[in-house]
Amino acid sequence: MIGWLSGTVRALDPAGSVLLVTGGIGYDVSVSVQTLCKLRLGEAAELSIHTYVREDQITLFGFANSNEREIFRKLTSVSGIGARMALNLMGGMSIEELIGAIEHADDLAIARTPGIGKKTAQRLILELQGKLGSVAAEGGAAISNKADEVRSALTNLGYKPAQIDLALKHVEPADFESMFRAALKAMS
Repeated sequence: MIGWLSGTVRALDPAGSVLLVTGGIGYDVSVSVQTLCKLRLGEAAELSIHTYVREDQITLFGFANSNEREIFRKLTSVSGIGARMALNLMGGMSIEELIGAIEHADDLAIARTPGIGKKTAQRLILELQGKLGSVAAEGGAAISNKADEVRSALTNLGYKPAQIDLALKHVEPADFESMFRAALKAMS
């Protein structure tokens, strides 16, 4: 299994994937929007990898650090939470906010994530509450200002600062993923 990749970012897809070239091989890695905003086109990157193997496919999921990968693994251990849904959860709010919502039983905050209903959010809380503390303590600090995160992600994708500022004027404050998608839509 692949557990870690280091290479050069060859392509970034706003839909949530990165093409990482290492040793002459390009790996297509699915990432959360949070991780995507930390990557820069043409620059070196290191990703902690979770390799997902099924009968008909092998998918790589990449994370900025091993703590994010551990959170992903905990999320996917919950019945009804698949890999894509876990990435949506991790992209919809910072890791710290997600852990806080689980620890404080804030099912409404979790249910704001696209594809997550109230019952799924409650099941997530029931199964993970009290089990994420050690991972949270080891994690790094998140950027607090969502607009700055969106600005950084769009800059990394090659958009000009003037375009980004104009688009962000039309975006309502929300979670990262919602703001990111709204800004992309405003620029198209």
